[in-house]
Amino acid sequence: MEHTANLVVFDWYYKMAGLAMRTIGRTSDSIRLGLTRGFDSGEMMDRIYNNRASGRYGIGWLADRYYLDQIGCKGLRGRKEILKRELRKTIQTQLRDGRQPVILDVAAGPATYLVETLAELRNPNVVAICRDLDENGLRRGRTLAQSHQLDNVRYEIGNALDEASVLAIRPQPTIIIASGFYELINHDSIIQRQMRINRKALAPGGMFIFTTQVNHPQLKLIAKALNNREGKPWIMRNRPVGETERWAVLAGFASVRSMVAPHGLYTISIAR
Repeated sequence: MEHTANLVVFDWYYKMAGLAMRTIGRTSDSIRLGLTRGFDSGEMMDRIYNNRASGRYGIGWLADRYYLDQIGCKGLRGRKEILKRELRKTIQTQLRDGRQPVILDVAAGPATYLVETLAELRNPNVVAICRDLDENGLRRGRTLAQSHQLDNVRYEIGNALDEASVLAIRPQPTIIIASGFYELINHDSIIQRQMRINRKALAPGGMFIFTTQVNHPQLKLIAKALNNREGKPWIMRNRPVGETERWAVLAGFASVRSMVAPHGLYTISIAR
């Protein structure tokens, strides 16, 4: 009986959280954007990265600040900074070795982290290719790259699971990135297949950087109260980093090194 009572209480809590999101939450610019475009959208990621609260009336600002201060948002900001740091180090290593870094993000959205990294490096010898199925995200990425006066970033429609199109990318990538992508895929076999595609597409001696969600404490609440970009419940999974590391090795990578991002929700892995 106690277990049943707990389930009823939690179910009530999730329903009330969803109702609050759809009513008072609409005064928050972040929550309103999530309800309209999806809480997993590139636009939402950029709002989380910018971390500037805004909304209608005082309550809207407070609701926005509350949302942006959630552990999941803090974890995403920490993941971004580690990703930028490791990408910068990888680019600089390849430049020192006399290679031209060619970066491919297989599911990029606007690829804000990548544009910011290239804007900091200011090296025209570095090439970036950003692919996604969301034209809106690509369009926003092009605008962002132009605002930084970068002409070495290319945005194009592309499916990360279409092996033929990924293998046809030229110049051949020396760095492939899957950031925030595998967290949105619930079927392990799809992730394993995508990793195999990346291994085939990567130039000899190249690097594969990917992220794993290992310990998000709010998955049930998110699934019950938030929608994805398709308007469906936003369902994600935690995975042990050892599992995704093993998949990378099975895909053909010789070694994998992982680090935990601040707040412990995500890991960033580098496979070679």
